[in-house]
Amino acid sequence: MLREQMINFLEAAIVFLLATNAASALAALYAMRLANAVSLAPQAKSAIARRLEAMIRRLD
Repeated sequence: MLREQMINFLEAAIVFLLATNAASALAALYAMRLANAVSLAPQAKSAIARRLEAMIRRLD
């Protein structure tokens, strides 16, 4: 009886740890995607950079 209870407890603990690990991985993935979205915001460009981009667009 005690052995079965211990096995059930350990199984439940493993399932709980796997679930919390998955939740942590999802939270990290969300944070990384959010950080990448923020870093892709348009930044101020110099006049030279704008001219180069315009020249490249004309070539395409």
